[in-house]
Amino acid sequence: MHFDALTLAAVADELKKTVAGGRVQQIVLPDSRSVALEIYAHRARRYLLLSAHPQASRVHLLEHKPRRGVPKETPLLLLLRKYVRSARLESVELPAPFERVLFLRFHHPQHDVTTLAVEPIGQLGNLILMNADGRILDALVRVPAGENAQRVLLPRRVYQLPPPQNRLPPYDGSVERHEETGRYPVDRDDASQAQTPLLWRSLLNRFAGVSPTLAREAAWRATGDAGAALTEQAFTDGRRALGELWSAAATGEWTPGIAVDEQEGVAAFAPYELHFCGEFVEMDSMSAAAAAFYAAQARDSSSSRDEYAGVRGGVAALVRQAQARVESQLRALDADEPAPGEPERVRAQAEWLLALSSQINYANRPGAQDGFSLQDGMAAVESAPNGQMQLVIFAADADFGQPGDKKPGEEGGDLTVPLDPKRTPVEQAERMFDRAAKMERAARIIPRRRASLEADRAYLQQLESDLGLALDQPEIVAVREALREAGYLRQRRDRREKAPRDRSRPLRYLSPEGFPILVGRNARQNELVTFSEAGRDDLWLHVRDGPGAHVVIRCGGQPVPELTLNVAARLAAWHSGQRGNGGVGVVITPRRLVTRMAGGRPGQVHYRGEETISVTAELPAESEQWLAARDH
Repeated sequence: MHFDALTLAAVADELKKTVAGGRVQQIVLPDSRSVALEIYAHRARRYLLLSAHPQASRVHLLEHKPRRGVPKETPLLLLLRKYVRSARLESVELPAPFERVLFLRFHHPQHDVTTLAVEPIGQLGNLILMNADGRILDALVRVPAGENAQRVLLPRRVYQLPPPQNRLPPYDGSVERHEETGRYPVDRDDASQAQTPLLWRSLLNRFAGVSPTLAREAAWRATGDAGAALTEQAFTDGRRALGELWSAAATGEWTPGIAVDEQEGVAAFAPYELHFCGEFVEMDSMSAAAAAFYAAQARDSSSSRDEYAGVRGGVAALVRQAQARVESQLRALDADEPAPGEPERVRAQAEWLLALSSQINYANRPGAQDGFSLQDGMAAVESAPNGQMQLVIFAADADFGQPGDKKPGEEGGDLTVPLDPKRTPVEQAERMFDRAAKMERAARIIPRRRASLEADRAYLQQLESDLGLALDQPEIVAVREALREAGYLRQRRDRREKAPRDRSRPLRYLSPEGFPILVGRNARQNELVTFSEAGRDDLWLHVRDGPGAHVVIRCGGQPVPELTLNVAARLAAWHSGQRGNGGVGVVITPRRLVTRMAGGRPGQVHYRGEETISVTAELPAESEQWLAARDH
């Protein structure tokens, strides 16, 4: 994870000088998780990439105009074209210190002010468009309300910043206070190092806005060794080095560049000089450094040999197709679901219209005016602003049953019923009763259907993660068969043709303290690990807010040492979509508090009573001896 909060601060400074004040001319989607803006500023066209890609979330300028990579228009793209295209980029802001969140505020001549929140937070990366009141118009990745959602990101909801990190600020002008709270700061993540915790891990886990790259550089500047052991003096010096690196955010004195390694090529990039990895090459801008790094990563990825690339790509297309179908169905539900209180309002309109139907006169009857007239003191027929006649019941109460305490004309005090000149009041009331009944049925059915579709969406995300982590062809084929069993692919025409059996087994490890650890690598194995092989009193682990492996520590209710707990959490983070990230949340709970999701797919569960710890999703070289003890 190289694109950290300090890098984002450097990019923000660059954008303030290059594109702030410019006008957005075009908007394209280079891929399904990215948006590119063409901005005309300072007599030049510039191209700004905003990516929420799980493995490469970032923000930076591009040298060349990006191509459209998504053939279909998405809801977010349509809203961006409406509110952001032709708008002026008024400001570039960092709303939360030490967080990877960037606000781009636009002013449109017709639609006033909108804000595009860019959150390049790895697996949780997102792009959220909101109006002037801070209400969400749409998000690239919608996050519904759920038992594990830390915040809801849905249209019409008020936007909230990501939950603050429970860590110390890396730079606030005060060293003494942090030294006092940071003596011998052995964190849980350092427990895997047994008696020799590392300085950079302590900095990573204790201070906000710190990535593994930044922590290792601070450790190198403090001790001359990025892998130095943690001591009181090393921590004090590392804390000071961290503050000096972060001081560039206040001074604007950046040194953007890349680290070039003979073996790995472009190994890293940063807004400061790197010493611990490769040869540092200074670049003209932070965007140029980031673009060089990700371009090299793309070349390495395309040139790396994947003997299963063909079959993997085919199954990936099937997963994307299934995901598109689920998203389409969710959008259809959003369009069909009545607003809260709407069925009751329509039914009340129908009841009032039916009750007063005998007193409503038509134009072809004596005494009628403007098409309708009414002889009643509690209601009247009036002309609406659009010219249509409407029945107005004065001061209807909240239950719409009889006149209430509100005065006529008071906001919310009158109930209006549009009148249809082509139908009698009784005919119109009957149609409105039918409409209210349909809306009531929809209000009952749609929430259940949405919950089912959201479970399907989570399952497809799990299959997508399984496919990316699959090591051989049988595991890839197992993902395709899981799609078939879930109903996203046609069943085999010849029933005698048997599907290839997934014979892969969960990984089995033995911790240094002798505790067996089971790791499921796909949805089927997750089901097996949790509900067939784990005991009720064993410990269950899973990465928070994302797809990943079910991990079980076979402890039988015995206390689990810190080292075993930490290593199992790392395995859960490594075998997930957040592989390679730092500060990954992993939940831990007894297996007896994990239950199958009613009507869910294999491996989908509910859990409660959990504790969350933060680990780095990587397998360090020091753990090779431990990994060699796994039981095949």
